[in-house]
Amino acid sequence: MNKMVMVLPLLCALAGCGLVSTKAVYEEIRAQEKAKAVGTSTPPNQGLPRYDQYQKERSGLSPELR
Repeated sequence: MNKMVMVLPLLCALAGCGLVSTKAVYEEIRAQEKAKAVGTSTPPNQGLPRYDQYQKERSGLSPELR
């Protein structure tokens, strides 16, 4: 019983780690870069591209460059 009380929350926490996708991580980095640009002379459209455009450009690279 004691082990079950310790194992169940651990398994739930590990299952939650799978909810974070590469798209979510990329979009968070993109949002942070956009937030850093506020109040600077950098134009707002000069940031990272949207994730879909990033994946499209990345898939076009030759295999040795990936």
